[in-house]
Amino acid sequence: MTTLEIFAALKAALVAIPLDPDTDGDEPLFEAVEFAANRQLGKQLNSLLVYKNRACLIVPLRMMRTIRDHEGQLSVLGTKHAEVALLYTDKAYFKAGQAVTFGSDKNPGLFDTDERIEAAVCGKLLSPFGGITPGDSDPLNLTDAEQAAAAGRSAWMMILYVPIGLISVAVA
Repeated sequence: MTTLEIFAALKAALVAIPLDPDTDGDEPLFEAVEFAANRQLGKQLNSLLVYKNRACLIVPLRMMRTIRDHEGQLSVLGTKHAEVALLYTDKAYFKAGQAVTFGSDKNPGLFDTDERIEAAVCGKLLSPFGGITPGDSDPLNLTDAEQAAAAGRSAWMMILYVPIGLISVAVA
């Protein structure tokens, strides 16, 4: 399984999170889930958010390798994980800061969204290499210009550690 196939499975898992977890409704939590290739996130969020109320960007940050000692004919030296940032946002038209963060009858809010993402992906096996481990979540600090362009929005970022593969070597 390739890294891109694993990332596609992560996107599918995020797309499948329902807006209302208490029903079997077809409406997804996110109106858009997209990949972002770099850290110019304010620009990418703003271009996506023009049309969508709830959106999520998947941003690969780095590949991490953990090395262990090895023995035998074919030894596993360690594991490889992708550190991925999920940037997610919500929108509220009235009392924007409060409703975006804490939710209202019209939107789930960022704290609830954070919990739903964690419940949907924590331990999820996207590959034979292990389950996803969620890391910390933090508010995303947008510049003044980005905040002006994203009126009524706040964004949060959650780090995920996604198992990508094993590092192995044949021992002669």
